[in-house]
Amino acid sequence: MTATAEFHFDGWTLRTRSGELARDGNVQRLPQQPLRVLVELLSHPGEVVTRERMVQVLWPKGVVDFDNSLNAVIRKLRSTLGDDSETPRYIETLPRIGYRFVGKLVAPAASAASSLPVTAPEIPRVKRRHVIAVTLAVLAGVGGLLWWLRGPRHTVDPALTVGAAARDDEPRRTTNQHAYELYLNGKFERSRRDVRGGAEAIRNFEAALKEDPYFVDAWAALSETYTGAGIGQEMPVVDAMERGRAAALRAIELDPKSASGHSALAVIEAFYDLDYAQAEKDFELARAADEGYTRLWHGYGLLRAYQGRVEEAYAYIGRAREREPMTLLYAGTYANLLFQTRRYAEAIEYSRSLIASQPRFDAARAILIQSLVATGDIKGALEQLPLMYSEVPFRADTGFVYAHAGRRDDALAQIERLERRAKEGYGMGYEIAVIYAALGEKEKGCAALLRSLTDHSQWIGWMKLDPRMDPLRDQPCFAEAQGKLLRK
Repeated sequence: MTATAEFHFDGWTLRTRSGELARDGNVQRLPQQPLRVLVELLSHPGEVVTRERMVQVLWPKGVVDFDNSLNAVIRKLRSTLGDDSETPRYIETLPRIGYRFVGKLVAPAASAASSLPVTAPEIPRVKRRHVIAVTLAVLAGVGGLLWWLRGPRHTVDPALTVGAAARDDEPRRTTNQHAYELYLNGKFERSRRDVRGGAEAIRNFEAALKEDPYFVDAWAALSETYTGAGIGQEMPVVDAMERGRAAALRAIELDPKSASGHSALAVIEAFYDLDYAQAEKDFELARAADEGYTRLWHGYGLLRAYQGRVEEAYAYIGRAREREPMTLLYAGTYANLLFQTRRYAEAIEYSRSLIASQPRFDAARAILIQSLVATGDIKGALEQLPLMYSEVPFRADTGFVYAHAGRRDDALAQIERLERRAKEGYGMGYEIAVIYAALGEKEKGCAALLRSLTDHSQWIGWMKLDPRMDPLRDQPCFAEAQGKLLRK
């Protein structure tokens, strides 16, 4: 039998496919576990649904402490419905036996026989040709941890769970305290600039999802972190981005209106697929779902910069910085935008202020180096090179400075380093093009630039603005590359 699409009782409407619970014009989306409990009860009105049956519905592979976990889910559901366990209008508790729906269904429909009655909605406007293969690869890569359902060990205060008016800093779709702590640990690790924290952040998010596989924001955060690891060259780019895509799709599958899920997917579409039209659609879906989601504005601002829509780029990235002024990711992007729009004096001043408080913030130092070169201070740029924290050759900065300093052999040696890096699965075409352009070798620069369209170079999106591309702007290859980029 197919699942009932809607249930109606006492002025409430439950839409099972979307998880929306509506009354008097107010709509909220139930987390997966309370939703499954409510659908099970409504599918058998007046009948006792045993605790054992509820455990099968919620945790088909078993849990450790299901008594406390089930109690927490029932409390969450009662809180949402405004129900009282002492004088229940909807959910009656039969101690040590189970639960019974005691309200009146207005328009009863056929009961759903499935233990998992909620049908996953179709994911809108998302590429699917890699989904099955990539998802399997992700699951294999983490040893199947993400799908092994262990029961929650603790519950959180109801104030930490999310209803219709969730704040941006709240976790969505979990009542598991340990999963929540792991999620916060992951967010901390990925925000660090004193160490490369991407790998540790991923471990924390995966552990959170082992605790609660329905934790939507943890899936989205995992996606964002994989994407960041690809952009920051902590992982080979294809592996990182496809893992990120699978995690974003999972977030959207669990909640089609997840702002964090659509935002994470849009970043992959812009950075990796170079599909600006599709990225625009997913950013708009994220915006419609939750304009308060900060990373949405950062990613959307980057897309606008890639499109050359500078005023919007400043406005969107400014919105992210205003909401989270201490987040270095947004600060670094703002510094880069200053450089890309040739506001070199401001870029130098702002980058120096960031470095003063965060000496290991290489992204800010890279902008400082590029801006010093642009203003003719080659000596100052050379002095900054030894202060870079990371020795991983994934940017053009060193070769770029050497080229402008007349140290041709040293610049070519940097290209060789980047080429070796490219063989390890990292997109280096754009960075190599930057160095060749600085050396005045336009033919080789053009070849590298065109190569960057297919090798997943992470900085090609900036080419429309990038001052470092000036030596190639009069070449046919630049127009060709730009045309292909904007047609995607």
